[in-house]
Amino acid sequence: MVRDQINKKMLALLSTGHMITDISQGALPIILTAAKPLFGLSDMQVGLTVLVFNLSSSVIQPLFGALSDRFLLAWLVPLGCLLAGFGMALTGYSPNYGLLLLATLISGLGVAAYHPEGSKFARYFSGARKATGMSFFSVGGNVGFAVGPLLASLLLALAGQPGTAGLALVSGTMALVLWSSLSRLKSAGVQVRDSGSQAKTDNPAEKPRIALRVIVALTLLLTVVVIRSWINLGIATFLPQYYVYYLRESSVLAAVLTSVYLFGGAIGTLVGGRLADRWGLKTVIIISMALLPPLIYLLTIATGIWSFLVMVCTGFAVISTFAVTVVFGQELLPNNVGLASGLTLGLGIGLGGVGTTVLGWVADLYGLPAMFHAMAVFPIAGLLLTLFLPGRREMRNREAESR
Repeated sequence: MVRDQINKKMLALLSTGHMITDISQGALPIILTAAKPLFGLSDMQVGLTVLVFNLSSSVIQPLFGALSDRFLLAWLVPLGCLLAGFGMALTGYSPNYGLLLLATLISGLGVAAYHPEGSKFARYFSGARKATGMSFFSVGGNVGFAVGPLLASLLLALAGQPGTAGLALVSGTMALVLWSSLSRLKSAGVQVRDSGSQAKTDNPAEKPRIALRVIVALTLLLTVVVIRSWINLGIATFLPQYYVYYLRESSVLAAVLTSVYLFGGAIGTLVGGRLADRWGLKTVIIISMALLPPLIYLLTIATGIWSFLVMVCTGFAVISTFAVTVVFGQELLPNNVGLASGLTLGLGIGLGGVGTTVLGWVADLYGLPAMFHAMAVFPIAGLLLTLFLPGRREMRNREAESR
């Protein structure tokens, strides 16, 4: 029987693997900055490289998730971690742009392989406190994304382009640790699979199928995830530009404020999971979306110490629902948790780049302040959509019906 107690040791292991895997995502912009003059890359080629990474690391995740639901693929956890760092390490040894793209593709596939399988096992080891456990798993990714630029800058400063080999060393070490725990992961997978098989045996006349109301709810949820990704990527992308090119502040201040934003998000991830277990998944998303319009507006008028406070609060509000939406998707698709994880972690977040493109167009036409004001409308749309998501009582009734 699946245990109801949270397994902090295994969650810490998976979260650490998540952190090491996502370091590659954070490192890519710094690596491309160094590679641009080396290969004489145009801005379009830089953008194409980021697109290749996003397609391979995010949009393809539902495929890995679907495979994860159909087969026991615990080995994807250490392999995904290894490939993420190994591919990013190869960027420093690529003799031309074509091989640089290939190395980026390999890294992205590693990221895509780790997330659905890792989040599936995180759900199991979370016991009854699924949102809390998923927040532990998710915060690893938040930290990895924030550490990536710092580690890449350090490695490049110490050894130049060959310094990217350090990423392979870090991910390879973590992959070995994950491989040594593979038996625990496989055991968890067998228990979950056998539990599902027993449920099907108890109801032989009922074939698992996704009801129309679930499809509608999942579509609404993914739309909310995409909107949140537009906000998150928009702030992370244009906040430094706003401070450097519009306010004429130093790049150091811009980098510090971005880190403060990400740090607030890491705290929000942990707190959001706990609150979701207590108040309900939908309630936490509603609170997040309701807080964001005034916070985003304050980003353009806060000065001095207040700007740091606003950054912390905004990061907290935006990123606090990352783990919550993953669990929400898994609750909607309890028989396809890998697919649900791939959709909410990969596809939904990966499509956030579309919103960033639109925001960039607005900034070009009307300026960066106007772009942030336009961004403040996004969470209002997200709030309205969230109101139509099933609440805690309806989710419990669905769970009882499926038993």
